[in-house]
Amino acid sequence: MKTRLIIFSVVISILLCVWCIYLFVLQVLDPHDFAETITLRQHPSKQINIPHRGDILDCHGKILVSSIKLFQIDFDRNLLFNACKDDSTRNLRSELKTVAQIIADNSDISRNTLQSKLLKKPYNTSIFIAENIPENQINAISARLKEQKIPGLMKQFCNMKRTYSQDRLASRLLGMVRKTTTDDEFAKESIYRLKGVCGLEATFDDQLTGIYGWDETIHDANNNRIPKLDLRHRQTQDGHSLYLTIDSKYQEILEENLQSGLKKYRAKHAIGIVMDCHTGAIKAMAGFADTDLNREASVLRSLSNLPVSFMFEPGSVMKPFVALLALEENIYHPNDVIDCRPYVMPERTITDDHEFSELSFRDIIAYSSNVGISKIVEQVGSNVLYERLISLGFGHRTGSNIAGEAPGIFHKLKDWQGFSLHSISFGQEISVTALQLANAYCAVANGGHLMLPYIVDHIQDQEGHIIEQQQPKILREVSDPTSLDTLKYFLKNVVDYGTAKGAKLDFVTTAGKTGTAEKIIQGEREYSKDKFTSVFAGFFPVEEPQYVIIIVYDEANFEDYSYYASLSAVPTFRDVVIDLVNLSSSDIIPTIRSAQCTFVEMPDLTGLSQKKAEKALAKLNIEGQFIVKHGNGVVVNQFPKGGVSFSPTNKPSIIIGEKPKVEDQVLTANTMPQLYGLTLRRAITLARKLNIQLKVKGHGVIRWQSIPSGNPIKYGDTCTVKAQ
Repeated sequence: MKTRLIIFSVVISILLCVWCIYLFVLQVLDPHDFAETITLRQHPSKQINIPHRGDILDCHGKILVSSIKLFQIDFDRNLLFNACKDDSTRNLRSELKTVAQIIADNSDISRNTLQSKLLKKPYNTSIFIAENIPENQINAISARLKEQKIPGLMKQFCNMKRTYSQDRLASRLLGMVRKTTTDDEFAKESIYRLKGVCGLEATFDDQLTGIYGWDETIHDANNNRIPKLDLRHRQTQDGHSLYLTIDSKYQEILEENLQSGLKKYRAKHAIGIVMDCHTGAIKAMAGFADTDLNREASVLRSLSNLPVSFMFEPGSVMKPFVALLALEENIYHPNDVIDCRPYVMPERTITDDHEFSELSFRDIIAYSSNVGISKIVEQVGSNVLYERLISLGFGHRTGSNIAGEAPGIFHKLKDWQGFSLHSISFGQEISVTALQLANAYCAVANGGHLMLPYIVDHIQDQEGHIIEQQQPKILREVSDPTSLDTLKYFLKNVVDYGTAKGAKLDFVTTAGKTGTAEKIIQGEREYSKDKFTSVFAGFFPVEEPQYVIIIVYDEANFEDYSYYASLSAVPTFRDVVIDLVNLSSSDIIPTIRSAQCTFVEMPDLTGLSQKKAEKALAKLNIEGQFIVKHGNGVVVNQFPKGGVSFSPTNKPSIIIGEKPKVEDQVLTANTMPQLYGLTLRRAITLARKLNIQLKVKGHGVIRWQSIPSGNPIKYGDTCTVKAQ
């Protein structure tokens, strides 16, 4: 008995020693490398929750871009295996076939494919079903399985996909995203995200992305979550949505007409912008290359946004800005006649496409005379022109914050060459973007306010709260309304009888300026003779402008003369306006109906007494606003200028000042004297003394002279005067 007890004790002791040694080896020496597993069990891991990337919508709330989350789904057959084992009424194979049918009914996966996977032995294992399954399909599958009380479905985030409900519409503008990874401050590993790489997706990437969330989790050996109260989490914040100023209907109209023109005129590029001139809101923006028509939408979204990135020499669309300065400084009046024969200078001769002998100031804009504008800009001067073009936004970005925007090219004044003043006046030696040009013409149309262009009206979170609201912002005042009123009717003349007659419409008044610019030969200092940029910058209605439209064709066909803006950009502008007005939802129609009026031509009142000026206006049923600076004076200035067509609902401003003492003026050699107010005899006497020729129209007292007083004159110059 005692021997047994001793043997038993020895055996037990040996076993205990072996067990202790085993536990020591197992826990301290860790021969099976359990340390990482132990740490994992004792410390929580993080489950990353991917936020929904925000939507992009047009101004009416129509979705342009949205996101769908895609998941990988697996099925844990072990859970269903145990459920069937506990319930004898359930058959595992039958249940698995039901699972296959439910998934097939709510996805694009065939039932046969699913059954072959689910019925593969052994049944108590997890099996991969599919990936890139949309979240809505998974929700439908989960709901059906829950109804059937079938456990086992598992989902895991796979990726996120951007969807485009309007297909190709605004492709280059909207841009694209790409999959990438980013380091999260709370995650040990990089996590999945979509990043905007161009277009609006890139510009507003931070607002669209959202904030990633996470949950701390602890699992047991069976991979079941262990509930603990001290586990932390970060709330997922979905990305904000962008509500654009873009009207998808306007965008569609612009794109259709540009694509049609691209093919018709066989151009290399076609670009267009529709902009609200009073707010700076961009209503439509599009640009196409000739190869875009055969490209997939996904490829187009990766390309640059041409209205903000493509730079071109604007040509004659710059002339109105020179004319505006001449009006502001009272250098020329609308009916002043200027010699427009070829302008011969040392080492350069400036000519027009169509030869002119003489043109009035307003007709220099209407017929787009390079010679005329060159002579006008000489009176304006380099400093004034440079400062005005800078203030209009040329040479720097507009501040629109649209990805890829180019600043244009406008050399500093100190870098201007000998002929830069003349070249810039008709749109050479300067490169602009369509957005810069549109914004500058908005300032012309709205009364002199240079606006901040913007394309996002407001940013909204997923609960519908507005996070940021864009308000129209005036950057600066660039001119006075009275000078701009005169200029607007200069631009209306361009449409009425000038180079843009193709833009004239019966039901709405339009105005604008054409530009047909030779393209400089790459790598050389010369201009091409067969490659041009065709531009039209216009606005409508003239009485109360609402929208500015810019149309640009790059290298339109030379052989059939499509390179002339009047034969390409102008017809496209006209078609866009017609389509916009014909929209059932168009806000232009009420303005047009209320704006039907007869235009009258403003008479030249310079030199008349207030009483005579009132009589002259009364004959035309025009009610003027007189600004009297001298009680017994005469008309010294007026807005609009004489010869300008305008609506009589707009009161002209007539300034009464001191009558000039022209009889006593001191003559200065090489300087034009003041002739208005003089009799013809006295004027002819002064002209003889200065060796200039007078071309007289009418009888009586001179009321107008073609060469303004104070301007330089040369021996033998001819000055036209009108008397009454």
